[in-house]
Amino acid sequence: MSYLEKLIRAISTDGYDFATGSRIMPESDAKRPFKREFASRGYNSMVRLFLHSKLYDHQCGFKAFRRGPLLELLDEIENQHWFWDTELLVRAQHRGYRVLEFPVYWRHGGSSKVNFAKDIVGMGSEVFRLWWELFFPGLFSGKGKIFLTAFLAILILALAATFLGASEVLENIKHVSPGTLALASFVYCASWPLRGMRFQQILNRLGNHYGIGFLTGSIFISQSANVILPARIGDLSRMYILKKSKDLAFTTSFSSLTVERVFDIIAITFIAILASSGVASRLELTPWMESLIKFSGVAVLLFFAALFILSYRESRNKKKGKEKVHKNISGEPLSKIKEFASTFIRQMSVVAVRPGAFLAVVASSLLIWGMDIFTCFLVLKAFPAAGVDMTSTFSISLVFLAVALGNIAKTFPITPGAIGTYEVALTAVFVLGGIKPELAFTVAVIDHIIKNSITLLGGGLALSELGFRWREVLSTNTDTLKGM
Repeated sequence: MSYLEKLIRAISTDGYDFATGSRIMPESDAKRPFKREFASRGYNSMVRLFLHSKLYDHQCGFKAFRRGPLLELLDEIENQHWFWDTELLVRAQHRGYRVLEFPVYWRHGGSSKVNFAKDIVGMGSEVFRLWWELFFPGLFSGKGKIFLTAFLAILILALAATFLGASEVLENIKHVSPGTLALASFVYCASWPLRGMRFQQILNRLGNHYGIGFLTGSIFISQSANVILPARIGDLSRMYILKKSKDLAFTTSFSSLTVERVFDIIAITFIAILASSGVASRLELTPWMESLIKFSGVAVLLFFAALFILSYRESRNKKKGKEKVHKNISGEPLSKIKEFASTFIRQMSVVAVRPGAFLAVVASSLLIWGMDIFTCFLVLKAFPAAGVDMTSTFSISLVFLAVALGNIAKTFPITPGAIGTYEVALTAVFVLGGIKPELAFTVAVIDHIIKNSITLLGGGLALSELGFRWREVLSTNTDTLKGM
């Protein structure tokens, strides 16, 4: 406490906005265990390097703040845990506030609430997060992220069209059959109630019963958000709608959405494997095709392996009576996490592991994706210049393979709605199958335009019907869901 006067005087009379003691300055007299000293110096060095801080020690608990500058920075600070004071001091320096750091005499107290494995990883990610925010403000968050990813999607399409010949693409569009495109649109529209029925199947298994119309509308809205927003953030919109409209628990909506996504991958992977055997006589899969199929298959296997292991451990814990221990500490954050994980695993197992539920959802998923592929098949058929025998096993398998790989590519959230990446994947497969590059690209673009247009139109109608607004669902994030 001999340093208290110096700490307060720095703020009250010496003109500093922030003051902090330091255990790491060369003049400091601090003793603590090697492990903590090593971790602290490594962490603070990383802060100095990446966040351009001039301070030696950001986490010494001996600090003083001038009220005005502190209140101005509080709204900018996102972290409310161990990284809080680091973020405060770094932001203060970047804003030009005067910060005093002085050496102190300090001894390790012998106890700490720091969890090295968890907190060090967490603070490392926070350093990375703050680095993006300070040096690339607005570019990778909010509207900046949407603008960047949308620009990337347009750039991919523009480069592909330029490379293949924009005039040839336009010439192909002139000879398209409007009637066949209309039929393709009708088929894709018909697939949406099936999506609602599948989601209803999943929720029914979890003891939640809602109408197909409501569920189809919620899917329309979330998929529309996925067309607009990058990284499948739109899935949060469906969770928001289910919570606000039906008061569905966050755990249940999360597990049901996870099941839906997993069964999508199962169906697409199965179709890709089946289609690859159908084109084997005339087309040898390239390394990137094989990699996509293997990636998808391995992801499914890992998911079910993890689910079986976790389900087994959960059942063993219940037999040993460990759930009683959890109830005794129900107020602790760790207990809440365990409770959430336990509920999530149990709900996932109800649908994903039980044979009857598994087969029912697989069948509906295959039907949904079969209609998605049939839509693309009709789009290709609408172009007479393709010169493809649409009744041959090879041509049918080629379309199945192209759409399956295009949708596997969608799992890499590079652009909103995978615009650009989907077209490139379809075009590549079609070209390898003997279709002219400019025609293959035209088919891929038209196919995706039809699907995204119907999705956005259906999403707009569903918003009106369910009483939501675009701004409301597009701004949904995890913090919004936690606060509901």
